[in-house]
Amino acid sequence: MFVAGFMVLPELFAAKIEFDIFPATTTFNVERLNPEGGAVDLESSQQTSASEVPNPNVTPVPGFISTIAAEFPHIFTLPKSSQPVSSVPNATIPEVMRPPFSETALEGKGEKELVALRDGQVTLKILLSTYTDASMEAHLYEADGSEVWFKGSSLLSWHRLDDKTYTPLQFKGTADPSSMQLAKAGDYSPKDDLSYSFDIKEGQKLVIKTSGNAESKSYIKVSGSAF
Repeated sequence: MFVAGFMVLPELFAAKIEFDIFPATTTFNVERLNPEGGAVDLESSQQTSASEVPNPNVTPVPGFISTIAAEFPHIFTLPKSSQPVSSVPNATIPEVMRPPFSETALEGKGEKELVALRDGQVTLKILLSTYTDASMEAHLYEADGSEVWFKGSSLLSWHRLDDKTYTPLQFKGTADPSSMQLAKAGDYSPKDDLSYSFDIKEGQKLVIKTSGNAESKSYIKVSGSAF
């Protein structure tokens, strides 16, 4: 007598996985056993890794992207989440996209703040023109808001009483006699090519101010690689 028997095979699960990474697509199958208890036996289960995409068609980088990357490399660097995207609050697009070495100016009266995005050197070019009381100031602050003092004074200060009195500029707590020049007896005027440099650290803030009766041609120009 012949008796036919049938063996019940364990149920198999299979998945067809398709990767579509434009512009190429590849497909592969993953199979695993389903033993008793539902726990996958990693030693007996076949592990399948992704295969290479055959004949990938890589789209070239558009020309204008290469041009932007060459002209403005700093905008392609990885940002730090705790740092501002621009050193100038409420900056315009031209200010945000300016190259790493930059220059900004405060002309006439007003106030401006700059935050250092990296360590670097800063140069201040100064002209304070007035006929009566006027002042210029530059303050350096740490990231925590505390001011950096130099011999008990702010970074830079200049207070002119009028257009004749000898009142030299003070930088890092020391008066600079060369900031004034004698036009004639008893008549002093400011030099128009004054320049002062200092080091700044990432995260520090520079605040520049011009107040009083400063003429519109007065300026504080800030340049350097930190902003």
